[in-house]
Parts: sequence; C-alpha cells; structure tokens
Amino acid sequence: MDWSLVATVATFLGVLTVLVTAHELGHFVVARVAGIRVLEFGFGYPPRVASFTVGETTYSLNLLPLGGFVRMDGETGDGDVDGSFAAQPKLARAAVLVAGSAMNLLLAPLCLTTALMLGEMVPCDGCGRVQVYEVQAGSASQAAGVRDGDVITSIGGTVVTDAAGLRAAVRASDGRPIALRLERAGTILELPATPRLNAQGVPALGVAIGPEYVLEQRTFLSAFPLAITRAGNMAVSLVSGLTKAFEPEAQVQIAGPVGIAEMTGRAARQGAPTLLQFTAFLSINLAIFNLMPIPGLDGARLLFVGIERVRGRRVSPRIEGAMHLAGMLLLIAVMLVVSFRDIQRLVAS
Repeated sequence: MDWSLVATVATFLGVLTVLVTAHELGHFVVARVAGIRVLEFGFGYPPRVASFTVGETTYSLNLLPLGGFVRMDGETGDGDVDGSFAAQPKLARAAVLVAGSAMNLLLAPLCLTTALMLGEMVPCDGCGRVQVYEVQAGSASQAAGVRDGDVITSIGGTVVTDAAGLRAAVRASDGRPIALRLERAGTILELPATPRLNAQGVPALGVAIGPEYVLEQRTFLSAFPLAITRAGNMAVSLVSGLTKAFEPEAQVQIAGPVGIAEMTGRAARQGAPTLLQFTAFLSINLAIFNLMPIPGLDGARLLFVGIERVRGRRVSPRIEGAMHLAGMLLLIAVMLVVSFRDIQRLVAS
C-alpha cells in the first residue's frame, strides 16, 4: 500500500472537513439567530451513515466526505410560514447566505496566526551566514556535491559572511580548485570544487545564494495583525486573478479535487505551518468562489434576493430551483472533467 497516497488523501479530507464545517457553521449559526428552523446539519453528502437529533435539527454523518450542508425549512422558497427561510426579510436571508463565506474569511487569519506562532523560515540578514537556495544543473557546485539548503561558511580558508564575499572568494580563485567548508543538517563538510566560467567569463560555482533562513516564531499579539494583512493580500490577489481570467488572452488553470489533494499533500510534507498557510489559501478561495453569481452557489442565491428587491416580488421558486439544479450539475460536470485532467497529469509525471 502506498502510505504517502493514504496520508495525502487523509490530510486532504481533514482539511476539507475543517473548511466545510466552518462554512456550514456560519450558515447554521446565523440561521438560528434569525429564528430559522434548521432541519439538518450534514457532514458529507448522502447516503446517510449515522445521525442524531437535538431539538428540531438532525445532525448527520454521510458517506461521501466531500462537503457538507445545512438544510433549512423553506430554503427552496416554498412555504412562507413562521420559522422558514422563505418567510424571513431579505436582509436576514442575505445574512444567512453570506455567513458561510464570512466564516471562511475568518478562518484564514486564524490558520495564518497559528502558522506564524509555530514558526516560519525567514532570511536572517544579520546572521552573517550564506545559504545555498538552488544548485544549478551541470554546475561546479553540483559536481562537488553541494545541495540546496547547505550553509557555506568558508572558501579556501576564507570565511564568508554574505553573498558578495562568497562571490569575491570564488572569483579570486581564478578557476583553480578550492575547498568549500559548509554545514548540512548540523554536520560540517569540506568539499573540493573547481569553479567554471559563467556567461560573463567569470569563475562561478553555479548556485543561487542569500542570507541563511532561520525559524522565526511570533507571539499571538504580533502574529495576528500580520495574519490579517496576509489574508487580505491573498483575497486581493485571488479577486485580481479572477478578474484577469476573463481577459481574451488569459490562460486559466483550474485544479479540481484531485489536484487540490495533491497540492495539500505537498504542503503537508513541508510541515504544519505550510499546511496551515495552504489551508488559509483554500479557505479564502472557498469564500470568494461561493459568492460568485453561479447558479447553485450562495452568490446566485444572493443575486435572486437582489432581484427580488428590485422587482418587488420573488422569482418563481420553481424557476429559481431549476436554475440552481442546472448550475450544480454543470459544476459537477466541470469538476469531473478537471479531475480527469488532474489524474492524467499526475500519471504522466
């Protein structure tokens, strides 16, 4: 059994559960505050595996773990009776519809705050150490056995404390063999290397270098404001990307559940902080995507509330329901096509 695949799937399902639970919890809480009867809070999609009922609400665990739902009385627009969604004022209905995305937007800075408190790798300009960021293929450094992440401390006995000093020491070798002293995972190594002339005719090792990356951990008070800023930047970038996607020359790349699962697995392998940052990114994606006016999503339901406000009366529940059903079927079809392409890409690689 491929345990890396099992771990990837398990991590993806765990992240998805957190995102969907937060989203549906937003709908649930605001609906209850508005006095709307919530008939069911479902984890996953039917068929139902287990359930229990508290008051008017059934809490169900369902077989397909790719989402969740909140089923409210009168959600389809029928039955304008007290306690139903359809009987609520337009503002209350809009608040319920927005609440899911609002919860995802709140979840993102919480994930980012936790990631910052656990620690992130940042360049240390004042540490006086030079780290290898990337070893170029076919370079002198690759031939010598240098690896990404190595910290070069001296060249030919000359201590180097910054990138400029390292380059100067390599140039001074005039292409003659030199001894590289470096640290790798706490171990001191000495490797012989012979610089090669680059495109400018200057001796070079063929590495991308810079200040050493060190773990920086923040307190909650310093992490939370930074997390808010980063979440805001993520949201702006995503909205900007969506806007550019409609430009004639745009090349849009869409990832389905398979592609997102693969990216989640890669993030998890880089550690908890990276996974939390990726979860925040997905949470903002989910929030923004759900507010798009696509039938079947919260954004389209909001649009119908807006149309009702302009027209002074509701669109026929039958017409609205049919549009949402068609939109949902279209989204499922797109998801299947994208997932098939993701699988082809993964198999090919």
